[in-house]
Amino acid sequence: MSFFSKLFKSSDNIDISPNPVYESIKLYCKKAKFYKNALIFQQSQQRTVNDLMIHPQAGIIIFNYFNYHAHDLDGVTASLAKGKKTKADVSSRDDKNYIEQRLDEVFHTQIAPVRSILICSNLNEEEFDALDESFHELLPKDCLIFKDTPEEAYKDIFHILPENNYDTSKIQQGLFSQYLVPELNILMSEEQEDAINTEIDGFLNIQGLPGSGKTSVLIARAIYEKMLFPEKNLIIFTKLPCLVHKLQALIFSFVEHSHWGINPADINVSSFDSIQKRAHDKEKYDFIVCDDINEDDVKIFKGLLKKGADLLSSSSNTLEDVKTVSLVNNYRLFPPVCAACEGLIVDNLSQYLELKSGNTFMNTLLILKTLLQDNSADKISIVHHNKEDLLHLQTEIDNFFQPITQLYDSPGAKEGILLYPLSQLACIDNDHLIIIIDKNIQIPVTELISRARQKSFILSETPEVEQLINHIQGEKNETD
Repeated sequence: MSFFSKLFKSSDNIDISPNPVYESIKLYCKKAKFYKNALIFQQSQQRTVNDLMIHPQAGIIIFNYFNYHAHDLDGVTASLAKGKKTKADVSSRDDKNYIEQRLDEVFHTQIAPVRSILICSNLNEEEFDALDESFHELLPKDCLIFKDTPEEAYKDIFHILPENNYDTSKIQQGLFSQYLVPELNILMSEEQEDAINTEIDGFLNIQGLPGSGKTSVLIARAIYEKMLFPEKNLIIFTKLPCLVHKLQALIFSFVEHSHWGINPADINVSSFDSIQKRAHDKEKYDFIVCDDINEDDVKIFKGLLKKGADLLSSSSNTLEDVKTVSLVNNYRLFPPVCAACEGLIVDNLSQYLELKSGNTFMNTLLILKTLLQDNSADKISIVHHNKEDLLHLQTEIDNFFQPITQLYDSPGAKEGILLYPLSQLACIDNDHLIIIIDKNIQIPVTELISRARQKSFILSETPEVEQLINHIQGEKNETD
C-alpha cells in the first residue's frame, strides 16, 4: 500500500488540536500559506481537508495525524489496523487523489506536486523503529514527522527546493472556487476570504466603501451556501431593478470561472420592489442575501426569514447592533480604465496628472469627498459609459453622502451632481468633470483635453492607465 495515495487520521476520541509539531512547521515555512478545514469543491462533490499547506518551493502538502503513543500500538500490526476497527483504529482518506483530480479538472495538468505528510506527535523516531514491521512497510519514513524531528529536516521531508517556483496564487485559484473573482480572474483579498468564512449566526453585515468587494463576497457566499446545502431556499435582493440582471450575470460568471458544480438558475435574484408582495404572500426563506441595506430594511428582511435562518447583507455604513465584517483594503471590481478629470491642462502633463490605483466607485467617492469640501455639488458632473453602472454609482454616492445626485434628463430643478451618459460628453460645461470609461470604450482623447480646466486624476486598477497617459500626450503633440 502506498502512503502517497492514502492518508491516515486518528480516531475521533483523540484530541489532535492544537498540535505543537504542526505549529512549529507553520513557523518554519514562512513562505507557505496554511489552510485549516479547507473546503474544496469538485463539480457536485466536496471535501474538507483538515490541514493543507501551499508552498512555492514544495507545492501542495497535506497533513494528517497519527496521534498514538508507543504503548497504544504495542502488539498492533498495521495490516490489522487498515482493515477493521482495532486498537489503533487507523482509517484512510484519499485527499491527495481528490486534489490531483481537481487540478486536472481545472488546468488539465498538475501545476504542482501533491504530497502527504503524517505527523506523529507522540512518537519519536526510535519508538517508531520499534513498532511492528508492518508499520514500516505501510508508512514510508521520509513522509513522517516525529515529535523529535529537528526543524532543519523539514526542508528534506517537504522537498523544498530553491529551483522550484510553483505559482501559489494559481494553485489557490484551482482549489478554492469561493475565493476567485471572475472579472479579474484573481483571488479575493484576505479580508474577503475571512468574510466568506465568517459564521453568520443569524445576521452578518459586510461593511465597506463602494468598490471594496462587498458584492463579490455576497455572491461567493451565496453560491458557497447553495453548494453546501442544495436544499436551502435562498434568495438575493438588490436595491435597484436594473441591477437584478447585473447580479444574475455575476452569478453566472462566478460559476463559469470557478468550476462550481451548480446551476446558476437555482439562485433567485430579485429587487427590493418585490419585498412587499413576498411578505404579503408569507414567503419564507432559509437564507437571504441583501446587497446595499440600511437600518430601515433590517426588520423587513427579518420578516421573510424562517426560524433559525440567516441574513447576509452589505452596507456602505455600519449598522447598529449587528455583527459586522469590515472591508478596508484591496478594492476590486471589474478592471476598467477610469479617467476622473477635474479638467486637463496638457502642458507639462506629468505635473498635472495624479495616478491612483483602485476601484471606479471607490475613487469616485474619494474625489467627490475632496471636491465637496470647497465646491458645491452643482459644480461637479459625472459621465459614465454604462447606464446600469451609472445608476449603481448614483445609489452608492447618495448612500455615502446624502441624496445629491440626479440624472441629467430627470424632470425638475437641476440641483446637485448631474449624471450623464458618455454620449453627452461634448455638451457638458462645468467646473469639475469626472469621466468614467471602460478600457474597451473608444473615446477621442482630444475630447478629454477639450474639457480641460485644472488638475486631473487618472484612476485605474490596470496598467492601461499608463497607455492612456501616453495616448493623451501623443494626441496633444500631434495637435501642436
